Amino acid sequence: MAYIDMKYFGTYYYSNIVQGIIKNPFDYLTNFESIFGNYGILGFVQPFRKKSNLHEFLDFVIDSLFREESSKLTVTACRDTTNFNFGNPTYITPLEQAFRVYEMEHLSFMDWWKNSKEEILKNEHFGEYYEYLFYLNDYYKIIELLSEDVFYILFLNREFLQEFNKFFASYLEMCDGDEEAKNAVIEDDLHDIVRPNFKLNRVNIPKWVERAVFFRDRGMCVNCGKDLSGYLSLDNKENYDHIVPLNLYGFNDVSNIQLLCKKCNSEKSGNPSLPATKYQRWYEI
Repeated sequence: MAYIDMKYFGTYYYSNIVQGIIKNPFDYLTNFESIFGNYGILGFVQPFRKKSNLHEFLDFVIDSLFREESSKLTVTACRDTTNFNFGNPTYITPLEQAFRVYEMEHLSFMDWWKNSKEEILKNEHFGEYYEYLFYLNDYYKIIELLSEDVFYILFLNREFLQEFNKFFASYLEMCDGDEEAKNAVIEDDLHDIVRPNFKLNRVNIPKWVERAVFFRDRGMCVNCGKDLSGYLSLDNKENYDHIVPLNLYGFNDVSNIQLLCKKCNSEKSGNPSLPATKYQRWYEI
């Protein structure tokens, strides 16, 4: 059985940031050019990758936050409050803290500063130290680990998953009727995945996706709460449904799948639906 070693290093902070971005994406549109520009949305259409669209987006956001942070750090923010040597204070940057938490080898800021000829603290040039960390191979490993922690939290939030997939669908829909986007499909050999109207073809859902969604939704229809485990009734058959339907430019991605009973799935058909926000308590209070 696969486990992740949750460090809870900024997990809820990054979760809140990502939810804010998806809720108010127009505040961040300039930043999205590097990931969605030049029909970059077509890089997300491969069906059911284990490194899901949500993982990729989390990587992008967390990396962007660290890079933005590198130009805004102040001496006060980097003061190591765990060290009470006021006569000779020490400093640690937030990114260095991540290296420490995930036990990745790196040169500490204090040691790097000793080897530098720049008056780092006087001029607050922390960006140069960040550039050193960015070029370490383990930097991207840290991004992946942070993303996995945040994914664990957000994958449980069906309302967020719907908004996230609607956001991605909006970029795919913008490709419809665009000749350059059609040429990009030809160049990237995506004919078997992307239809001429830029809606994605239906594919078989892998067993690992079904298993992940079944356990996340606790073997119950997220709409009516019907038990689909087979323990209470053999007549209840699980249906794996696209949260944002393919006919509305939804993606074949684990983040876009939910568990429904046959009746609820038939009634929903290819229509959008309100996200299921009711969850069973762990215990009664």
